[in-house]
Amino acid sequence: TQNIDGSWYGSWGICFVYGSWFALGSLAAAGKTYTNCAAIRKAVKFLLTIQREDGGWGESYLSSPKKVHN
Repeated sequence: TQNIDGSWYGSWGICFVYGSWFALGSLAAAGKTYTNCAAIRKAVKFLLTIQREDGGWGESYLSSPKKVHN
């Protein structure tokens, strides 16, 4: 389930960034695009919001156990 902030929780990796990338890939494989899918637009907004100054998307390992993006 997509979170209100546009992310998806992925418990198998560094959760919010990783989960969101996999969800976006799945939606794209199903023919969804930024134009025709609100979930993709929300996810893109989330990822751009958390992007670091160096262009990366680092995330703390504590995001998984706390279930909060760090």
